[in-house]
Amino acid sequence: MDAMSVKSVWILVLVMGFAGNYASTTPGRKPLYIGGLLPLTKGSSPDFGPTAFAGCKLAVDDINNRSDVLPDYELIVNWTDTQHNLPITLNKLYEFIYNPPVKVAIFGPLFSSITEVLAEVIGQWNITQISPGASTPVLTDRVKFPHVYRMLTSSAAFGTAQAGIVRQFGWTKIATLNTATEPHKGRINSLKDEESESNFTVIISESFLTDPLDALKRLKAEDARIIATSFYEEEAKKVFCSAYKLDMYGANYVWMIPGYYSANWQDDVEGLDCTAEQLREATEGYLTVAFMMYGNSEDVGRCGRTPSEFRHKMEGELAVNVTLSDPGFAAMGYDGIWALALAMHDVQNEIPMGLDSYKYGDGEYATLVGDSILRQEFDGMSGPILFTDGGYRLGNLLIEQNVNGEEVLIGSYDNIQNMITWVVPTDSLWYYSGGTKPFDSDVTETITTLQATPLPLVIVVSFLSVLGIILATLFLCFNTWKREHRQIKMSSPKVNNIISCGIMFAYICAALLGIDNSMAEEGALQKVCQLRSWLIPLAFTLAFGGMFTKMWRIYSIVIANKTKRKVIKDRYLFGIIVVLLLVDFAILIPWQIIDPIQIEKITYPITQTQDDIENHKKRELLHVNCTSENNTIWIMMMLIYKAFVVVFGAFLAWSTRNINVPGLNDSYYVGLSIYNTVICCVVAVPLSFLSVSSIGVTYGLVSCFMLFCITVSLCMLFLPKVFAVYRKIDAEGGTVSGMITFAAPKGPRNGGATVEAVATTSGQIESLAQK
Repeated sequence: MDAMSVKSVWILVLVMGFAGNYASTTPGRKPLYIGGLLPLTKGSSPDFGPTAFAGCKLAVDDINNRSDVLPDYELIVNWTDTQHNLPITLNKLYEFIYNPPVKVAIFGPLFSSITEVLAEVIGQWNITQISPGASTPVLTDRVKFPHVYRMLTSSAAFGTAQAGIVRQFGWTKIATLNTATEPHKGRINSLKDEESESNFTVIISESFLTDPLDALKRLKAEDARIIATSFYEEEAKKVFCSAYKLDMYGANYVWMIPGYYSANWQDDVEGLDCTAEQLREATEGYLTVAFMMYGNSEDVGRCGRTPSEFRHKMEGELAVNVTLSDPGFAAMGYDGIWALALAMHDVQNEIPMGLDSYKYGDGEYATLVGDSILRQEFDGMSGPILFTDGGYRLGNLLIEQNVNGEEVLIGSYDNIQNMITWVVPTDSLWYYSGGTKPFDSDVTETITTLQATPLPLVIVVSFLSVLGIILATLFLCFNTWKREHRQIKMSSPKVNNIISCGIMFAYICAALLGIDNSMAEEGALQKVCQLRSWLIPLAFTLAFGGMFTKMWRIYSIVIANKTKRKVIKDRYLFGIIVVLLLVDFAILIPWQIIDPIQIEKITYPITQTQDDIENHKKRELLHVNCTSENNTIWIMMMLIYKAFVVVFGAFLAWSTRNINVPGLNDSYYVGLSIYNTVICCVVAVPLSFLSVSSIGVTYGLVSCFMLFCITVSLCMLFLPKVFAVYRKIDAEGGTVSGMITFAAPKGPRNGGATVEAVATTSGQIESLAQK
């Protein structure tokens, strides 16, 4: 409608409206005055008020020109402008009541919020009231609102229609969202009432007053996909702006909203934190349920016109194009006046004093007219007219879809037959989701790939570990067999046996590190993890502790010069190893009791490919880990303690690096083994904590370092003894007596002088070592 046409329509409305207040009656016919309360001021509402007024005006003219409806009476409507304002509407109502003539009925108001208040007041005066636009289910309460009748079907039917859509597409999980006011609460409640009959479940129901963002976040947290709503246009903009920010739109979502918003309502983004383009993107594809404002039948109605002829007539009156899905109230206004007139016509003989005898407060009169309204059944210009006991009309509803910013008619809901009739193929509704209806929940298939250690790698490491255990066992047997041989006896064979056992434990750990959930069930894996947590520190203590004590004895004999006072026997070395084991137990036992090791599962998502998205698949890596609640603390305690031993051992090895004790014939190789162990710890421990893309890579690197280091240490400790025994090398290395010397490091105290240790014979060394 252009600006000139809009102006002419409003002038016409005001002139016609106020002229109606002083209309004269036809001679010989008694006047029946009706109070008209509609928003007629420009800007007070969309063009709903003027369209309703135009329909009422035409209905009054048609009825007054007929001889078969109220032939002895003439309808006169006194119109007044409510400006869509409650205080003004109440004031106009009291003007009607307190100023003559008496109004036998009130026509209006148009909107639910104002009608609800006026209906309660009018009920106290026992005045018949017909509203062309109120739809709130609250007005169904006939005790509180005994005389209000509505030309629109109750908005509760919106919920029934939405339930029909849900039922049509087989969804079983839906969510609801509405503003916390009427009529929206009633609409959602009617939808919930359909749960059991329609075999769906409302998984979450949210409401809001002003800001819907938090409510939408809760919907998303519940994975709501099919969302039935009820709110006015301004709230709808906020809802879809928030939905855009939360990515709650598109192929995975179905939004069902009321269908009475103005055209291109997404373009007005004033006060929103979204652009019009974003709002249009978020609203693409939504479904609407709207009142059917005009009938689609080609049959002649009670008034003598067809609905299409009526729409053509209104086009001339309003200077606009009136379509079947037009939101105007012209047909509702027209049929409302007809329903009132036919009801009064039917009961005129039951009122002896005549229809014009009504006085305010006459409950009998109002009840007679009201009951007659409920009995009316005819074909109107807005469709079939049929009322319920709740005072509202059973009317049809339109189902539309937003396609590229335009609401397109896709079907209708018959409120009487409780049936949906589609005018388009239902598959075409899901053009925005590839032709497939959205699912009511996340049906994405999750393909989980266990991040497991490659079995061939575990087999190889296990095989090498077995070879290492066999080698350590052979050395142990050799050491026991030749324990009385001078070469073996001089190297503390009992301590060597402990070292050999510790190395065998280390080989076992290298194999156990590769066992994961792909090879053992959770219960068995948990026991393997607990075994590993004990074997690793014990293996270190036995192997490295044995080397450490032997090096400590060399340090004590030569560097600390304690040989003058005390002989260091093997039992002292065993005592040190036992102390180290007790420290291990002091950490491991509380760990096992207080915070036992559990199985932890960690998933890592893999980026979806386009093929995965189209087939509703997502992939993830599953890493099964052994841990405990305070795992880091326990490990750090163990590492700090072991690090102290390693550093001290490295210190002893470095301090005695230039010492040659022929009697203690393996001191040199023990020192090399300690260096080797230190290097292994420095490299392997950080590597075990390193996160890499493949668990197999980590296991391969750590196990290789372990096998290499422990094998080198084992060979350096025992191979020289084997060679010495079979080559019959003298324990003193060819030197029977002499001085034991070492080069002291340069420093401020000695100035680089050479220090000579106490001279001892090889026999004395042997005595010191073996006593």
